[in-house]
Amino acid sequence: MGNVVNFDPRKQRKRKARGSGSSRPHPRYNRNHPTNGQLADWIPGVALAAGITILATAMLTSPMASGIGCDIKGNVSTTGERIFHVPGQEYYRETVVNPLRGERWFCSEEAAREAGWRKAFR
Repeated sequence: MGNVVNFDPRKQRKRKARGSGSSRPHPRYNRNHPTNGQLADWIPGVALAAGITILATAMLTSPMASGIGCDIKGNVSTTGERIFHVPGQEYYRETVVNPLRGERWFCSEEAAREAGWRKAFR
């Protein structure tokens, strides 16, 4: 007998009259979430956005963003203290400049001091 669909127009009218019973759509039918058929269109857009973000971050954190030869890293500590690192210091290589946190590159130690930053101890 297989799949039998019980279609009774009177039951359909009753279902429509009383509503679905829930004000929230079922998560499986969420229209904002891509279905399997839409993933092929959705994934390249996400990958493009991620790629643009990575490229922008790389450009902003590059010493070339401030000018050629500006290799002094101005870093904000977890306590908010402004510290600059010069090449050759112990933590220079590990220090990352994040302009979104107010960090920046300097071309000279003098420029960093004038801006209110202090030199790292190590």
